[in-house]
Amino acid sequence: MSTICWYYDVSELQDNALFHRGMALLPWKVRREKVGRFRYERDQRLCLGAGLLAAHALKQAGVRDLALAESEYGKPELSQDSGLYFNISHSGVLAVCAVSERPVGVDVELEKENIAISDFRQCFRQEEMAWIHGCDNPVHAFYRLWTRKESYLKRLGTGLLYDPGSVSVMPGSSAEKEGLFAEFNITDHQICVSLPEKEEVLLREWEGIKTASTRDSAISASPHTEQPLPA
Repeated sequence: MSTICWYYDVSELQDNALFHRGMALLPWKVRREKVGRFRYERDQRLCLGAGLLAAHALKQAGVRDLALAESEYGKPELSQDSGLYFNISHSGVLAVCAVSERPVGVDVELEKENIAISDFRQCFRQEEMAWIHGCDNPVHAFYRLWTRKESYLKRLGTGLLYDPGSVSVMPGSSAEKEGLFAEFNITDHQICVSLPEKEEVLLREWEGIKTASTRDSAISASPHTEQPLPA
């Protein structure tokens, strides 16, 4: 199968009825508990939306058992040997989930024009900062490299063992030559999918629970499982 990057605008979850329906459909108890720990409704919607999207994306890929385990470094993975990998992220109003037959990482960031790029200089190599400031639109360039770096490190799945500033992901870097960065922009949200080799990445939108019928909703019949699904 081709690697698929799903995205979902969680704005519909501002509707209280849909939010509570989503909580009922979410197949991971610890995810529901995590949603409840967030103070702000925006963060609750993003956390819930990412969980719902992950369940939908995995079901669409043919996964029947949504039970999860954690890797040696705490990265969530499917308990059953399905031969599939997945990763999630959320920012702004978008949740994203990438599903692949190869190790995969994904990141999404809402581009903010007032970002203080200099505050993040410790996360970038000197040549990366020079590339950012040399671009016509430094803010967009910053988010391109930031989502590349995040998705790359998430694909490796080694947590904080890698210093973000020690890895170059700028165009022409060894990380780009050895693998793939598939980049998309959806309504001012920069998305990047990182894979260990070059292949086609398809972008698909999930319209959410409002338009999904009971039969069509891939998550509606999923049993509740107890494994973690961190953001």
